[in-house]
Amino acid sequence: MTSEYNAAQRLLHKVKQSVSDFELGKYNDEAVIKAAIVQDLQTLSKRITEYRILGRQESAERKRTMMLDRASTMADEHEQLKRRYEKLKQRKIEQSMYQDTRQELFQRNPSVGQASGPMDTAINMDPQGEEGFWGRSEQALDGFIAQGMASLDNLREQRGLLQGAHRRILNADNTLGLSRSVITYINRRTTQDKIFLAGVTN
Repeated sequence: MTSEYNAAQRLLHKVKQSVSDFELGKYNDEAVIKAAIVQDLQTLSKRITEYRILGRQESAERKRTMMLDRASTMADEHEQLKRRYEKLKQRKIEQSMYQDTRQELFQRNPSVGQASGPMDTAINMDPQGEEGFWGRSEQALDGFIAQGMASLDNLREQRGLLQGAHRRILNADNTLGLSRSVITYINRRTTQDKIFLAGVTN
């Protein structure tokens, strides 16, 4: 069982390294590293599940507890890596869209669609003013895009917090349900004991 744990740990370390490389751009082909990360995450999830099953089948209580604790820790790390990868992937998509938008903006020819007239002549005669206009437009666009990306990140973080709170509420509800069952059982047993004692006394 130690070999299964060590294999899962090696795979966990590999996924961590791959996600870090993806974040830092240390790869030759983005599609290849993305496919490798997804595959390794799926394999890691299966190995954690298998290790948890082995832990539940362990007869020694101390060893069973240790194995289940290890499985829970690895499952948490797996979930964190998965969320981190998804966030990085979305950020790279947004950055790519941002660069495409900038490139499209700067590739536009200001002279296209110009009609002859006094205003057009004034624009052509004042290239410095035109450059200032495009510079201000670029700064404003950068600001809007940065605000939009920051808002998206905040919404994702809030969604993660809400999901965590929802899981905790469900866990608390399950715990309360179990507590109610135990209390009901104790009350029933107490009533039975009283009836039994009353019968013995009589």
